[in-house]
Amino acid sequence: MLNWISRQIVAILCIVAFLSPLIAMSLIEFYYYSTLIGWIVGFICIVIAYIIVHIRPDEEELAS
Repeated sequence: MLNWISRQIVAILCIVAFLSPLIAMSLIEFYYYSTLIGWIVGFICIVIAYIIVHIRPDEEELAS
């Protein structure tokens, strides 16, 4: 399970990043700033996914 998550972490982070503002907008009745927090969480997830993709070595470079 951990191996699958480590291979799919970028896709999971992108899905969480795009869903977090939508989920936060539905929670605005409970907390006024939930939308802002949702956008911040989404941005952080996108930045982490970008860092992972940027740091991860390409599979083509490893094959040659």
